[in-house]
Amino acid sequence: MKVSYPLKETADLKEIKESLKPFGGRCAKIVEGTLEYQIKEENESAAYDALKDKGYID
Repeated sequence: MKVSYPLKETADLKEIKESLKPFGGRCAKIVEGTLEYQIKEENESAAYDALKDKGYID
């Protein structure tokens, strides 16, 4: 499934990809201040929480 979240601020895409790797997130990219990536539905909430904890998204 494809998800997108607005970024809090400019972030390093390489760091974000590393944060998503344990959850199976892939194809991460930043488009006009929005983080977009693909992830399996069962891992979506865990990946969201990890990104939120690191301060990338609200």
